[in-house]
Amino acid sequence: MKRNGKARALGLLLLTLILAIAAGCQSYGGVDLNQTIKNSLMVTSSESKGSYELELHLNEETFEDYEEEEIEMLQLFSRMKLELHQAKLQDETSMSLEGSLVLGQDQDISVDFGVQMDEETLVIELEDAKAPFVFDVTGTELFEEYDIEEEPSIDDETLTQLGFDLIDIVGNYGIGNLPNPQSLNVTPVNLPIGGADTQLMRVSFTMDGDELWDWINRYVEALVSDREGLEAMVNGVFDMLEANPGLWELLGEVNPVQKGVLDAPTLDDVAADAVDVIAEELAYIQEELEYIGTEDRESLELLLGDELQLNVDTYVDGKLAIRKQDFELSYTAGEGFEEEMLLPITGFTLRAGTEQWNVNGTVAAEKPAKADNAVQLEEIEHGYQFLELIDQDSDLHALLKDTFHLNRQSYYGFTDDYINPPILMPGYITIVPVRDVAEALGAEIKFDEESRRVTVSDPMTDTTIVFTPGSEQVIVNGKAEVWPLPTMVIDWTTYVPARKLAEALGAEIEWEPFYEGSNILTIEREL
Repeated sequence: MKRNGKARALGLLLLTLILAIAAGCQSYGGVDLNQTIKNSLMVTSSESKGSYELELHLNEETFEDYEEEEIEMLQLFSRMKLELHQAKLQDETSMSLEGSLVLGQDQDISVDFGVQMDEETLVIELEDAKAPFVFDVTGTELFEEYDIEEEPSIDDETLTQLGFDLIDIVGNYGIGNLPNPQSLNVTPVNLPIGGADTQLMRVSFTMDGDELWDWINRYVEALVSDREGLEAMVNGVFDMLEANPGLWELLGEVNPVQKGVLDAPTLDDVAADAVDVIAEELAYIQEELEYIGTEDRESLELLLGDELQLNVDTYVDGKLAIRKQDFELSYTAGEGFEEEMLLPITGFTLRAGTEQWNVNGTVAAEKPAKADNAVQLEEIEHGYQFLELIDQDSDLHALLKDTFHLNRQSYYGFTDDYINPPILMPGYITIVPVRDVAEALGAEIKFDEESRRVTVSDPMTDTTIVFTPGSEQVIVNGKAEVWPLPTMVIDWTTYVPARKLAEALGAEIEWEPFYEGSNILTIEREL
């Protein structure tokens, strides 16, 4: 049977869903771990707290090869921690968070935040922000702004239930075939969770790189061997799609089963093709793993081995709900890898710790309150507009301005661009498309059909520039200037001298080589 492209795409989509499920095990020590994983993916409400931290191991010996600004960025992001002091999930549309983001090697930069969301509105409160930020989660604001008709969709409640059904269908194959880590251990414990002593089963294991590699190979082998489970999963997914045809539209796909069309594939045909595609991809992955394990063992040992360590503690209650998790993944590049790559980062440590209670119980999330001075996020188009809403004396303002340069505006023009490239004219004078530059720098541009004049209005520098096609005379803030070349119209696009335009807008201009004879023109300013 000839395999169609649509079935292949669907097959790869299903394969991605399976492999995206992070970890799991078969029943062990009286705890049904497969069901525990499924339950964790089907939580509809809960209260929780947690922290997530990424620490990068820097190689300062390589810093001499980097710019000072790049080194500052490395040091800033060398340790990042997200702390959730309180998280409330009420249902599929309503939730609230209170937390902080901490940055820097010495953890000396901290920004508190709060988030509230319901079915219509998302409100974000930032420490040192002059007003809360509001986002329309229904999309109505964006639809109206860009004159887009809202597409019909499946209601949230139905979509949530379909998601749970999909977890069951995919989980029987993807989760059910997950092998146990070799060091898996289960012990009873009593811990305070959400302020209440709770009887739990502690499920723990550790892995180094070699053990992780072995676990991956065993998992892929189990998937390849379970053809019956694969067929059941794929058939279940397509049965769901047939019963809910609106899902095809949500996926942005066309239903390949066209009833009443001559020679169109049946549902069974499409499902069978998808099974074949997934089976082939799994077999290919297995071959690649075998090749790496035998023919490229040296590279594998550089990346894995003892340098990688994974430690996991998961605490499960009597209802097979995960109530607490502690996770640490650390990696340090081996000497050979470090010497060969000369990277500024030689390893990392990723830590996470969470607790949750009132799982699938009645939870009341904080409701979003739209303050009178709230700022609609959809209306912020440039970084400087956001920066103006942050207290100038705060650490957050300094971070956004001096490190992230949120007030920096840039135009990039490539000489080999197909549309509106910068053009080098005789006399080594560069001309640029005035609209592209103006919009990149946040200025407004208007065209008067009667006079044929082009007006650029820049609110940040309070500058107005008026161009007349064919004329070298330009009016800048009411004063006439003569520019080195006349304003030109090339392929319906207005071009003007780049350096004079940059100077008028308070920007700097620079040419730099890009690749293979191509150059890039940068016009940039900081407000």
